[in-house]
Amino acid sequence: MGHRHLSRRKLLAFGTGALGAGLLSGCASSSASPNINPLGVNFAASLEPAGEPEIRDITIGFVPITCSSPIINAAAMGIFEQYGLNVTLQRYTGWGELWIAYVAGELDATQMLIPMPLGIHHEFAAGQRDSRLPYITNVNGQAITLGTQHMGRVQHAADFRGLTIAVPFDYSGHNLLLRDYLALGGLDPDYDVGIQVMRPSDMVASLNVGDIDGFLAPDPFNQRAVAIGAGYLHMLSKDLWDGHPCCSFTVADDFASAYPNAYSTLLRAIGDSAVWTDQADHRGVAAETMAGRAFLSQDPAVLSAVLTGEFDDGQGSQQSVEDRIAFRPFPHETYAIWALTQLQRWDLAPTTGYRSAADYRTAAREVLDIETATPILQALGADTTPRRTESIIGRTFDPADPLPWTEKQVNA
Repeated sequence: MGHRHLSRRKLLAFGTGALGAGLLSGCASSSASPNINPLGVNFAASLEPAGEPEIRDITIGFVPITCSSPIINAAAMGIFEQYGLNVTLQRYTGWGELWIAYVAGELDATQMLIPMPLGIHHEFAAGQRDSRLPYITNVNGQAITLGTQHMGRVQHAADFRGLTIAVPFDYSGHNLLLRDYLALGGLDPDYDVGIQVMRPSDMVASLNVGDIDGFLAPDPFNQRAVAIGAGYLHMLSKDLWDGHPCCSFTVADDFASAYPNAYSTLLRAIGDSAVWTDQADHRGVAAETMAGRAFLSQDPAVLSAVLTGEFDDGQGSQQSVEDRIAFRPFPHETYAIWALTQLQRWDLAPTTGYRSAADYRTAAREVLDIETATPILQALGADTTPRRTESIIGRTFDPADPLPWTEKQVNA
């Protein structure tokens, strides 16, 4: 397939935001004995490491949002150490900076929004690095949050006309899903709504002072806006697409190829963390574990509201929503193929080179590492049953017939 060095939108988030402060390190240990984390939780690795890791020092990037929970908990709970790895976490506050650092080879692996490794591997925009996507770090976990002045006025997608709505990155499911929602409401996302790329950490303050009308963004920032009275939850992303992917765990192909045991061991640790974090009775502990300044630097009560699904919606109601966010790592092909169609639909990927369902499937499989992930997740007891279709805003997305989804308007 043909590549191009810059998308038409030229990665609007590049140049916004700054690098996060500092590195967070863990100490390697070859012991399989239980580890006591700072909250006194006794954690023992569920699996054996994949042979002797060829390398133990690994640098992983992340953005401080709840989508990064499996990565953060693997550090905070001492899970990396349980698997004999010495992992350094590098925090970034913007996706553009993380993209640049990863392409430059500064990171061995990283959290990424699911369209990002597809864009980087296939060189849809600035920079290229062969990549593997073995895991989804989270499903659901986003929301459309609007300023309180819009309560009662904005009911449907058509009511977004003239509003300025922030998203965290061009190459994000947030941007793609928002555009699909607006287009189905009869709006042109490029002309009728001001879609603005913004670091998630800046969104609440911008909403509070009226610089934006709302945002479709990851938590905890939706719940944070409610907590300070700046906004209300218009809808959860789960209401648009239940079980949709947000972030991925992406590993550089050069790292995985050079250090196969370390790669497989790293997936054991992240997978173990994801399965632990997904359990309902662990959510409250996870909120406390991740709240500190070294990780998410958020009020534990705000994180708990997100992770447990027991929350104030900012409209005067207390909600109880199972799977407001969930951590189910299997990398479904449906996710990647949908993302490819939407990148193409909104001029973020070449409009040539994808002529059949087989083309999309081939492009997705170049990046997804289902073969490595499946036996590890099965050993951890995670669900690895492939999703055949997706229900997105009331329509069925079938990867066997993806071409209609590349059109600017997709009929319901």
